[in-house]
Amino acid sequence: MNIIIYGAGKTGQYLTRIMSAEGNDITLIESNPVICNRLRNLLDVSIIESQGIKKDVFNREFIGDCDLFIGVSSVDELNIFSCSAAKKVGAKKVVARVRNDDYDFMEDIIDLDHFGIDLIIHPEKELSKELVNLLKYPPAIDVYELYNGKIMLISTIVCKQSNIIGKSLGEIAKMYPLNYLRVVVIERGVKAIIPKGDFVVEENDKFFIVAEKKHLKDVFEMTGYKDERSRDIMIHGKGKLVETLGKELEKIGEFNIKIITSDENRAAHFSEVLTKSLIVCGEATDIDILAAEGIIETDFFLALTGNDETNIVSSLLANHLEVNKTITRIEKTDYLPITKTIGLSRCVNSSISTSNAIMRFVRHGKVLSSSTLKGTNVVMITFKVSSDSKYVDIPLAELQEKIPKDSIIGAIYRDGEPIVPAGNDVIKPEDEIIVFSEIDSLPKVEKMFG
Repeated sequence: MNIIIYGAGKTGQYLTRIMSAEGNDITLIESNPVICNRLRNLLDVSIIESQGIKKDVFNREFIGDCDLFIGVSSVDELNIFSCSAAKKVGAKKVVARVRNDDYDFMEDIIDLDHFGIDLIIHPEKELSKELVNLLKYPPAIDVYELYNGKIMLISTIVCKQSNIIGKSLGEIAKMYPLNYLRVVVIERGVKAIIPKGDFVVEENDKFFIVAEKKHLKDVFEMTGYKDERSRDIMIHGKGKLVETLGKELEKIGEFNIKIITSDENRAAHFSEVLTKSLIVCGEATDIDILAAEGIIETDFFLALTGNDETNIVSSLLANHLEVNKTITRIEKTDYLPITKTIGLSRCVNSSISTSNAIMRFVRHGKVLSSSTLKGTNVVMITFKVSSDSKYVDIPLAELQEKIPKDSIIGAIYRDGEPIVPAGNDVIKPEDEIIVFSEIDSLPKVEKMFG
């Protein structure tokens, strides 16, 4: 695809790296000359230095053959108007990122058809959805809803209480009725593996598993967890994400929420808009304040400030005080690979959430959507199977031999219902299939199904 990304901040750079790695033709537009010069030495993509919206860039000659235009600059209005201009001069699809709360109900304020915008991404909303799912399923490290939650992709760590340690996946299949779940990726240390039946499980392996929501309890039991529920939640932060999440958690009504913020004005604002939450004005990097506010009895501690270092320190303090679980917001993607080594297993990142939301929306050819599994080099990609595909009506156990070794079919969607496939299942024409593949094998997978 020919993709133009407007804005080279953290999200723009992340999108550029991910989309170019998948073989797309990327052009990056950025107004800051210092950023442009630095990225020219780092990224193998076209970079255009341009201020605002100018006709030497926004014209049919340049944008006319653009498949996807993404507005992710730091200014919401520029994202909206750049997308509108791009659509008018020929961009097929346009996506705008919007952060301002005033645009939260944009459909009621602005006629998206008039502006030509196909999709608006609200980063705080995307992160809030991710956080709510993590709170609902405490043993999970990552939670992805597929087909509106009809099936789930979750990751969880095999703990020492699990009885599958030391056994191969083939042996585990005899211990548990695994016909309703599929292990698609196993992360061991820094390496992500597409496992085969002879893969032997070790303690602390991170399983990515596709399963129906009703079977998640069985998944957690297999990996060594008893039935767990989150009740007492402590949140550190003062921004839009904290407010968005607080409102969502109050709406659900299953949690006792305590918010710690060092900003008196934000504390007063939270007290007005979050009427069912307890608001504390203080600094969560102060161990005495955390102890005084009862962090030891907390089920989940969420570090959600806008400062990565502050979030890391407060999460490590919570771990030191033996909080069961922490979730840490980290915006510098370079930090993410080291988080597991320092004991921070659950991390969220707005660039990744925004990127995955965009990739779920993108459709080109028989590729319906794609997204990258956080912290890995594995892509989850959805294909529409054509009626003349030579891979239909072949049992998956046989078909797996034809698929690149670093890939696996994780789910089938047929006639409005998802299937978690077993070895004797087959693909039918017009099915949607979700394939998990390492990035290096993606071109071969796309050649097969795309």
